[in-house]
Amino acid sequence: MGQQTSRPVFDSKLTKSHVEHALIQQDGRHNDIPTVLATLLFLDASPEMLKHAYRSRKDSLHTWAPSPGSITDEATKTALLGDKRFQRAFMTYFSLLNNQYNSNSLTLAHSQLFTGPKPLVYGLFSSLGLPLTFLSDGIELRSAILVAQSLTISAVDWTNPIFDLLTSPQLARPASELLSPEELLRRVAYDGRFSGVMKSGPGYHNISQIFSNPSARTAVIEYIQQLDCRNIGLLLPQLASLSVLLLTATHKPTAPAFDFYLAHLVTAVNSLRIILGILDQGTHRIVAVRGVWLLFVLVYVTQLRPVVDGELLHGIELQGGHDWQGIYELFCGEGIANGGRFGNGPFLRVMRTLWELGQEYDGVGGGMCLKAAWKMIGYWGGWTGLGGDSREVGLNIRL
Repeated sequence: MGQQTSRPVFDSKLTKSHVEHALIQQDGRHNDIPTVLATLLFLDASPEMLKHAYRSRKDSLHTWAPSPGSITDEATKTALLGDKRFQRAFMTYFSLLNNQYNSNSLTLAHSQLFTGPKPLVYGLFSSLGLPLTFLSDGIELRSAILVAQSLTISAVDWTNPIFDLLTSPQLARPASELLSPEELLRRVAYDGRFSGVMKSGPGYHNISQIFSNPSARTAVIEYIQQLDCRNIGLLLPQLASLSVLLLTATHKPTAPAFDFYLAHLVTAVNSLRIILGILDQGTHRIVAVRGVWLLFVLVYVTQLRPVVDGELLHGIELQGGHDWQGIYELFCGEGIANGGRFGNGPFLRVMRTLWELGQEYDGVGGGMCLKAAWKMIGYWGGWTGLGGDSREVGLNIRL
């Protein structure tokens, strides 16, 4: 899709938000202006749409708060990982590094992702993979700001349990068997070690209940170890297919619903697809794949392991005009104002991601991404699965 007319507006508004608005707000929310602007640019949105997206969000965001100190080297960076008080200091640190690399964002990324005692690649999988999304957007758009923001969120939202899981010594040992994502998730669904773990109900915000349960942690590591990573080119479409099914085929049969947290897996797979293009063959690529697969397992368990019924998606018959062009015309016609569905950042992101994955994999997937997109167009009325009473989340939970 073309981006020529809107790119100057994107650069201007991204820079303005970068200077004025903290990435992580006082209430824990993330500044979504960068990812919404990037998504609109990918969709060839008009300059007016980008301006509206910025205007409609900026007043709810706080400015950067001064950090208690500065970050000047690898040692202080590592010591302060996960300390949200230092988000401004982290951003300054990565921005200065970017200047040293003459704004070569790829060099900046490589300098941080796989170096030091706690490489920031493991931080990409914090916050439901949000830093991963920032990084893939930065790579696609060649935006040093987005890359620096990705590294900042990776550092500030650093989650030690995720680092511990992905660096477990057990992962260096051969697995008893190597399996596809679909087969592994089928086993997760019936694994008694996850039964009763989510005592506070569903919601990824309750993920600490998995981290603090020894049996559940052991199970998670086993499922990471058993993922067949020998052919990543084959694995990617498998992950894409599974992510789409989790989004669109886990609801109760007579009541279509779309889970907020499961939706992030679709985006994570596409971000992985982009990021693999800059990683060397071997260990680095396996770490990235395992990190995304870890998100699958964690989100699936926190959302109470819903039944995956592929017929809920594959059984859809598309009508005339139900193609990608039809969706794009709806997007252009409805716009993002007045509280419509395309004004919802996560919905907009998922639609764009389904399009990207559809271009890559629908030829071998029976058009499932296109079917998923039209299913969301027809039935989406808001997100479910945000927590609370599990009887109201809309997913088909095993009892």
